[in-house]
Amino acid sequence: MTNNKYYEVPLKRLNSKNTQGLGVVFTEFEDVTIELCPWPTQGQRPLIAQGGYSTVLEEEFKVYWQNATMLSAGHQNARGGATGKIVSDRETNSKHIMVNWLSAHLDAGEAFIAKNGEPGIFLLAPPKEDVKPEDFVAFYSDGSCGISIHPGVWHTTPISLSKQEVVYKRKQGSIYATIDCVLTKEHNTWLKIPLSQLPEA
Repeated sequence: MTNNKYYEVPLKRLNSKNTQGLGVVFTEFEDVTIELCPWPTQGQRPLIAQGGYSTVLEEEFKVYWQNATMLSAGHQNARGGATGKIVSDRETNSKHIMVNWLSAHLDAGEAFIAKNGEPGIFLLAPPKEDVKPEDFVAFYSDGSCGISIHPGVWHTTPISLSKQEVVYKRKQGSIYATIDCVLTKEHNTWLKIPLSQLPEA
């Protein structure tokens, strides 16, 4: 990471005001609805009524730290790989989580919440083709609420702040029309989430 640039992402509290335009904050997973988008077609023929939409999948998956690297397992559409890394700054004695890979789903929104109320961070950016490091904001949840993001919102797996394995409940579209962004390739930049002071409000 020595040849890359770093962008320190703003860290805010997860609430409806802060996440406006990105998703809906919720406390009851069972009541969450997922936005579904019609699958795009080629040519002039319209989609038939009730057609072209994915169904909603509901599942649980695990997030855990392996030394300084955060991994996840148990996704129906899991592709593997690290979500983030914890890096310590010796000069300031502070810790940051570094992230460079994000994705967005075009067919549907996606909802996450920690099953047993563990705290975590959601890293999000609004839907756009040319997403940049400065578009991202990190949102801290004490575990009492989750978020249902809108279709096309850039995100990564929820970032656990627990030393133990955490189970997340999730709803998402079945088509899984996903696009990726690797910021170190596109902008030579890592996202840097500060952990020294978590927001209270």
